[in-house]
Amino acid sequence: MDPQDNPEQKFEDMNDEQKWDILTRPEKLGEILLKHGKINLKQLEDLIKEQEKSGMPFGELVLAKGIMSREDLMKALDWQHRSDQVIIESLTEMVSKQAKEGEE
Repeated sequence: MDPQDNPEQKFEDMNDEQKWDILTRPEKLGEILLKHGKINLKQLEDLIKEQEKSGMPFGELVLAKGIMSREDLMKALDWQHRSDQVIIESLTEMVSKQAKEGEE
């Protein structure tokens, strides 16, 4: 079961696989822009609808609509990259730790 199927489900009520999916899911650009106050929820919804119709990448739509500058978009993409790197580093550390414990 995808945790997105039931967004009201509490984290502590989820099974380990659902928790893993949430904790390791890379943030989407729209989520990052919303979280950092660069767009509002209505803008996000409109951009997602337009992206579904047009097939354009989300960042290109943001630029085409004049919502933010290319420089601000690049900063947001950097935030996204750093977030992804934190997930990768955490997973690598966890797997390494489990491997060492398995050797003991």
